Amino acid sequence: MENLNEESRADFFVTGNEYMRDNLDLKFIPRAFLCNNDNWGGVILASDNQNLQQSFSIAKNIFEQVKPGTIKFVLIGLSTDQTVEEKVLEDYFKLCLDHGAKPVAVVLPVHPMIKKTYKADVLKNFRDAINKVRKNTNWKAKFINLLDINLSDKLFQDKTHLNSEGAAAVTALLSERLYFQDIISPQEIFNAGKDFFNVLGKYFSHERDFWSGDRPLTHHIFCKMACEDFKRLSKTLPRETCMDLMTNVFSELTYSYLACLAELLSKDDYNELMTRIFKMTVENIRRKDKIKVGFYFFQSSHWCGDDLYNLFAQDERFEPTIFIPKDRWNEYERNDFLNDSKKFKARGFNVVEMKNASLDIPKQDIVFRVNPYPEGPMPAFCLANLKVKETLPVYIPYSFVLSPGLNYLFLYNISWKMFFPSAMSLEKYREKNKFGMPRGIYSGYPKLDVFFKKDVEFKFDWKMARPDAKKIIWAPHWSIDTMGGGRRSSFRWNHKFMYEFAKAHPEISWVVKPHPQLFASAFNTRVFPTREALNEYFQKWNDLPNAQVYSGAYYQNIFATSDGMIHDSASFIGEYQYVDKPMIFLTREDKEYDYLSVEIFKGSYLVVGKDLDATAAMIQRVFIEGDDYKAAERKEIFDKFLNYPKDNGMSASEFIFKNISEELRRD
Repeated sequence: MENLNEESRADFFVTGNEYMRDNLDLKFIPRAFLCNNDNWGGVILASDNQNLQQSFSIAKNIFEQVKPGTIKFVLIGLSTDQTVEEKVLEDYFKLCLDHGAKPVAVVLPVHPMIKKTYKADVLKNFRDAINKVRKNTNWKAKFINLLDINLSDKLFQDKTHLNSEGAAAVTALLSERLYFQDIISPQEIFNAGKDFFNVLGKYFSHERDFWSGDRPLTHHIFCKMACEDFKRLSKTLPRETCMDLMTNVFSELTYSYLACLAELLSKDDYNELMTRIFKMTVENIRRKDKIKVGFYFFQSSHWCGDDLYNLFAQDERFEPTIFIPKDRWNEYERNDFLNDSKKFKARGFNVVEMKNASLDIPKQDIVFRVNPYPEGPMPAFCLANLKVKETLPVYIPYSFVLSPGLNYLFLYNISWKMFFPSAMSLEKYREKNKFGMPRGIYSGYPKLDVFFKKDVEFKFDWKMARPDAKKIIWAPHWSIDTMGGGRRSSFRWNHKFMYEFAKAHPEISWVVKPHPQLFASAFNTRVFPTREALNEYFQKWNDLPNAQVYSGAYYQNIFATSDGMIHDSASFIGEYQYVDKPMIFLTREDKEYDYLSVEIFKGSYLVVGKDLDATAAMIQRVFIEGDDYKAAERKEIFDKFLNYPKDNGMSASEFIFKNISEELRRD
């Protein structure tokens, strides 16, 4: 207790068991108050087998001895292998709040081998109990859960304790979370020193929670301090002057700074600032004799269509290029990229195969992204690394943005233009997004323009066991057991059934179109014990006289020549509507679907993916017997929500090209 007197200037303390005692290095919790010239401002009061009641008693004793407001925050160590004493924890939270201290419940990482033994229901009950107590204190208490962090076993000295390197890394990560919880100030983090940032970058640059979507901590601190200055100056200077200052500063930086600003500024301030910044960038690019346009995507199946590329190539002001990262995902996708690169080159496109991250890529004036996620293998196309004054990001979603989980990705806030495939998607995102969607535009979907052309003859070589066979696509999604993919896939339950059904029904010709990531996912989730077994499974499909496996780009020919589709992929919910064929969608009980999906499903055939008998019955009725009883409803839904050429008077490619080229036209 002697370390908590006034002279020590300690302003926080830690309670909990020996895990909190031994696995934290307080030198990596930067504080404005320093104790005896050491770089820490707190003390660890955790001890062997200390339970929550004992922690509460220690805290109560401390608060009785110090002046109110002396203790700024308290780290309350909790263990998932202990039952949360809700009443004690609630009393502990209230004790801290009553004395002006912020209570922070903390769960530290555990060894990977120990983590595997944890049961999902136990963890859920643990989190629910903590959140219930936090709710009773009006959410004023914080909860920092580091249990899900992927920590290398090299940072542990045994199955329970971190080594010194691990303790430094975990404590630095804890401090990063304390900063984002507004417990540690920007200035304190800013003064933390290079060791603090080095350890974060070394061990946690792969963690999305740390980078927060390509928003490095240092950038966030800079932006937070800039916003505070902006608010302070706004009280004494005209708003126009303050906005000019902000525009000049941030136009010189990279887009990662703008992503940070999106968290800190109000809707009106942020939108006005972005309008000013993009106006300056447009003026810079407009003056160029040749405007470089780069198309960049991770998966070849996301390619937004030939027509848009050709429109830029036919205009002498523009120089379009397709950039393909070869070293991406897995061997199946790499093979797809090699094949698709040949297809792109055969069409006369300018293609750059990026073989490694150090490849020198010419700066692009406009970068088309079709994937909303910030991560990518090539720094040259990581939007966070691009300079605001040099490059204009344009976003064309690779799907109908039907997933509810994609509403607040930073790409939506830093793109110059976002072209939405449907008016409904744009409107819903305008409602959900913090800043609205001021740069969102309803254009339609360029990948699907080909289905509106009257002079196109679609061809695909189906494997037919019978000349009158119905041609059906089965497209299983990859998200077997992952929150990142929304858990759409029913592949775990129906992959054997689908093969046996195809084998027993020569009156159907099949194209199996697996999501590119399914090859890795099916192995990682142990649906197949080895990669060899997985390869054998798909080879068995290819060996059938009435089936083949297809992946990669240019699947429009397959869609157009098919008679129906079975799938559980969000992208194809919208895309397959453009060929006006019946669709059987395989649902999951733990998956919700968004606004446009719900409308499209009214004209589709829904079956629970686990229900194999119902799936067989629906295939029999709709495809084999030809009873497409929702055909009329499907046409009405398409005309109401998806017929973008009727709405805009032109194709999506024409609309997007016209919109961009006219804004960049020299006066």
